[in-house]
Amino acid sequence: MKKLKLSIIILLISVCLLIFTGCWDRKDIEDRGYVLGIAVDSYTPNDSQAKGDEEKKQEFEETQTAIGEPLYEMTVQLPIIKRSPSLAASGAGSSDGQPKTWQITQTGNDFISMEREMESRTSLTLYYEHLQVLILSDKVLKDGLNNMIDFFLRHREMRTSVSLFVAEGSAKKILDVVPQEEDHSSTYLFELPINADKNARIAYKHNLGEAMNCLRSGDAFILPRVEASKDEIKITGGALIKDGKMAGWADELDIEVINILADEYKGGTVVGRLSGHDEGIIVMEVTDSKTKVTPIIKDGELSFDVDVKVKGKYAEQVGVTSGGRVDKEYIKECEKEFARTIERRCRITIEKMQKEYNVDVFQLSRKVRTQKPAYWEEVKDQWDEIFPNLDINVRADVTIQLIGVMK
Repeated sequence: MKKLKLSIIILLISVCLLIFTGCWDRKDIEDRGYVLGIAVDSYTPNDSQAKGDEEKKQEFEETQTAIGEPLYEMTVQLPIIKRSPSLAASGAGSSDGQPKTWQITQTGNDFISMEREMESRTSLTLYYEHLQVLILSDKVLKDGLNNMIDFFLRHREMRTSVSLFVAEGSAKKILDVVPQEEDHSSTYLFELPINADKNARIAYKHNLGEAMNCLRSGDAFILPRVEASKDEIKITGGALIKDGKMAGWADELDIEVINILADEYKGGTVVGRLSGHDEGIIVMEVTDSKTKVTPIIKDGELSFDVDVKVKGKYAEQVGVTSGGRVDKEYIKECEKEFARTIERRCRITIEKMQKEYNVDVFQLSRKVRTQKPAYWEEVKDQWDEIFPNLDINVRADVTIQLIGVMK
């Protein structure tokens, strides 16, 4: 009996030693390549005749594909982590002008092979749990998002909360920015949409998961467009995505209207001009907004009523004299002008989306699908013919709550 107990104790100890010896797949932090951002461009053959180190670097970027020709260029951004006392002493990755990130570019026609080729150029293991942004060039989107997104959906370390952005021309140039206020351009770009609650001209961002939901449901959507200088990145409008492909650009004024109809109009300014003040302008700062979009079916014809209720404060007047005081009559006049401005801006963008692009970026089809399912079953196959001719009636109601401090 004593021998049996002793055997059981030894067995339990052995099992515990096997289980509690630590993480079997542990990898030291300095051995990981923490990918902060990824840029995807269409492949451009290297026709350069230059000689030297730069040419050799470009040769490293070329992947010998097993089947077919290269289609894409993928660039990953890694933070430079000091791995040795000599690097630390030299100040690499510090604020002395040395780079703080490493951009690795590889070409190929599939992304898993490009990833493996990158790992032949570094001893780090690429790790995507901290990925912030995925930047796509407009050329890639014109060829089709469905054609290239599979790798990012299947990878076990990729998160669907990764923010998507679109760059005209080169996507890699966005990662090359050396920002003033951040160590890494990826984290700088990730934080930019945070001011969308103050500036309605910033597209409310779509992450990877939201974009895939729109693709699977057949809804059009918008992705923020970004441009770069040497040390700045700016969100300037958005890319219109229909059937998984880019259909055109929306400017910043269009984004404002798209946000209004999506009930994402959190803040911004409305600029108007009062009758009799041809050279002056009045400005309202939006503090709250609510939009209700209602599909109407009458005599078999579909239309939409869009009711926009906006609250704000009288923020500024330029070239306008209100006689030293702002009374109720003056405020009412301003409210009507701001309402007319909102309605006018909405009509311009709605017509642009209907007639120029035929892209239902307002996702009105979703409203019909959810609120009028029987009617949707009748018209869903003709939506591309119906949308350009829809009557979309916008009514704005503006309330000025504050007039600011006069000194």
